[in-house]
Amino acid sequence: MIFLLPLMFIVPEDSNCQDLLDYQLAHYFPDWEVHFDSAQNAFRTSQGCLDLLNWYIDLNTKLEASLSDWMGVRYRNEFVGDYGNHINNHRFEPFFQLYEKLRLLFTVTTHYYKGDNEIGLGYFIGKDYLDYLELFVIADDFDRNFSLKDVHGAEKVVYKHHPIMLRTNFSKYWQTGHVAVKFELSNNYRLQSSEIEPGQLLNYLERGQHRYFHTRLWQDIGRVRFGTIFDLKQATFLQEDTTGVFNGDQFEITAEPMLSYSISKKWKPTLYLSYNYKTQYDSLYTFISSEDSILDYDRNVYAYLIDLEFHPGGNFIWHAGMQRQFYHNNQDREFAERRLILGFEYRYKNIWFYFVEAMEGDFPTPKWLHNHTYVQLMVRF
Repeated sequence: MIFLLPLMFIVPEDSNCQDLLDYQLAHYFPDWEVHFDSAQNAFRTSQGCLDLLNWYIDLNTKLEASLSDWMGVRYRNEFVGDYGNHINNHRFEPFFQLYEKLRLLFTVTTHYYKGDNEIGLGYFIGKDYLDYLELFVIADDFDRNFSLKDVHGAEKVVYKHHPIMLRTNFSKYWQTGHVAVKFELSNNYRLQSSEIEPGQLLNYLERGQHRYFHTRLWQDIGRVRFGTIFDLKQATFLQEDTTGVFNGDQFEITAEPMLSYSISKKWKPTLYLSYNYKTQYDSLYTFISSEDSILDYDRNVYAYLIDLEFHPGGNFIWHAGMQRQFYHNNQDREFAERRLILGFEYRYKNIWFYFVEAMEGDFPTPKWLHNHTYVQLMVRF
């Protein structure tokens, strides 16, 4: 028997249906990217409301210290709190300066549970963090098997094939533009129970892999700037235990081309066009009932943002505009939303702050005008 269980396999973003509008407000402006990338030591965060239960957080910290002419250490902290993406990495990276523009790096990422620790080796090629290429080979969860050496029975679930990941970051700036590329590529790992008595069913088996690609670019031609942000995520997952077998496949792309025109030194309108496409195929086979539960899901979301910047002079930059989104998935859910936005930036030396309020734009409005609020903070030191 095959039947649909949408509640069991609910896609968490669907509790909001405005997340593409939120991501338009959460990303950093190009000037912020340049200001952060050009620093050796800096902190930045972008945060805001996703829904009544969830708060979006993107946080990056980077520190670097030279210990001699030929060696030093980097620290990177990345924290992401989002619907389907939760990251909390503390990376310590001792490096050796082999040549003027070439470094050899060791990377260690620590977690509260040692089994989640990462270790890797990489190269950094470049003169600074504006123009560089770095390539890492990472062993995920390298400490898991050792951390469970004194654990016995069904709880001893160890790697038979360790997850290995290739991670690359590339950045290039020139006088009128920028391009950045990031991608991650993993092998097909295998995690399973290691102590099974004769005649006993396999307690646990897990296999999976993932792909991630991100690029951001912009180019100025006279007073016109065009650019885009593009994300691609793909993952496969299989889990089997004594109760059943779960299979999951996900594919998602997000694209956001933009176009701006500097009318004068004070006024600059920008148009962002955003598109999100996601497919998710999940199946659960239960041994006891011999039944299949299947979710075959896809969604298409279109949105635009018109943002008008006003530079009155001094430390403030004002923003005003409108957002519009059209949402549809194959679970018979359609949704349209309009929001008005009003915000400001305050830039004082190496401290930058951004606040934006997204207000209800469909009238008559609910009891309140407030919809979602987003803030950003960046500090260089």
